[in-house]
Amino acid sequence: MPGAVDRVRVTTVVDNYIDNLRQDDAVARRYSAFVAGKMPDLRAEHGLAHLVEITRGRDRFTMAFDFGLTPDTLNHNFRELAIDPSTIDALGLSHGHRDHWGGLTGFLHAWRRRLRRDLPFYGGVDHFEPRWQQRGERRVYSGRLNRDEIERYDVPVTLVAKPTELAEGVWLSGEMHAAEDWETIPSNLRVERGGELIQDTFIGEQTLVANVRDRGLVVITSCSHRGIVGICKNAVRLTGVSRVHAVMGGFHLSGLDDARVTRVVDAFRALDVEHMVPQHCTGIEAIASIVHRMPGHFTASSVGTTFDFAAPDVAAPSP
Repeated sequence: MPGAVDRVRVTTVVDNYIDNLRQDDAVARRYSAFVAGKMPDLRAEHGLAHLVEITRGRDRFTMAFDFGLTPDTLNHNFRELAIDPSTIDALGLSHGHRDHWGGLTGFLHAWRRRLRRDLPFYGGVDHFEPRWQQRGERRVYSGRLNRDEIERYDVPVTLVAKPTELAEGVWLSGEMHAAEDWETIPSNLRVERGGELIQDTFIGEQTLVANVRDRGLVVITSCSHRGIVGICKNAVRLTGVSRVHAVMGGFHLSGLDDARVTRVVDAFRALDVEHMVPQHCTGIEAIASIVHRMPGHFTASSVGTTFDFAAPDVAAPSP
């Protein structure tokens, strides 16, 4: 049997949305005025950054997973939320798009002295390649993360090709080869190799997966370019845990047609996912479809929210 954890707590440090009026619900603790003791001063942008805290007995593992678009937003929100960088055990990056790594080197510049000295960085095999968007003859450069810029802060880079257990009951997915054939990658997303722009396959895209005891899998994704349904099924395959308890992150459904969105939501219903937290690139139409077709399973994202997924016998955190 695979290992299991007692609790997964995911704080949304950067996302596209802020709603300071939203109240707590079953799994979400909001950074409200009553928590902050003032009007919250958080920032949103087109990007995503998670702080993931794993608890298993007395053991704790904390990962900063993705870093938003800009260091200004990421560092500001770290300060506003009073997150202590010294508690971070590892850094992880889902994929090589700027809205997920843009804040990284500025974060390291601001906080390196407070981060642990042996801090590792985990990424995919294709994270350091130039990315582009192309429509017809028009091309827009999306940036390239430089591996040297990470390593010059004395942070060693580990490339994750195979499923990798970070702590007992917690994995990075590694490369995902068995995608759903209908979850096609948008053709405008390109990667530069050998001086040519070719279709990006995002083979190195990483998903963070944790097995919560007596609940099932918590799947934490980013942009889900290889298909969010396939990503969930891959998490089941790599862990051997059949139940998906919660899925959160960007589902990359914005701008896609109704048929594709409906098929994804129906697949989630078939998987009997208990908690859905769509973020970032999911798209308002897809979010509305989840709300409508999966009543009682949707939880709204908002910058500063902490999502808490715990085993049934674990006490709720103090307010």
